Amino acid sequence: MTDIKRYISGISIFFLFFIVSCRKDIQQIPEVSVNIVLDLNDPDFFSLNSSGNAVEITGGVAGIIVFRKSIDEFRAYDRACPNDPHNEKVHISDRATTAVDTVCGSEFSLLFDGEVMNGPAPYALKQYTVSYNSGSGMLYINN
Repeated sequence: MTDIKRYISGISIFFLFFIVSCRKDIQQIPEVSVNIVLDLNDPDFFSLNSSGNAVEITGGVAGIIVFRKSIDEFRAYDRACPNDPHNEKVHISDRATTAVDTVCGSEFSLLFDGEVMNGPAPYALKQYTVSYNSGSGMLYINN
């Protein structure tokens, strides 16, 4: 009976060590306060009046990409690359529905919640909460 307990304890310790060691490799995006209001009637943001377009703005850790997914749905992603959030930034690609980090080569889908499409990034882009008032054309981004 004690051999079984030792065996189970040994396996448990191995899996615990494996889980903890894997987490050390992931660099988390720092938490910062975000409370931004965009007026989509402002010429700087006219492109957001059409679905599938994106703009880069200041805020967050490394800037924010605001993407219009559909007529009433927006996404806001921090530009800090999950591969190395302190030294790498993502930019809107030529296709406008993806963002790319030119340093590590990671590519992210703006359509599908910032998920990693290619590259070494360990997880998706950090998202912020977005709400839209279609009557006033105001877009609110916060966390």
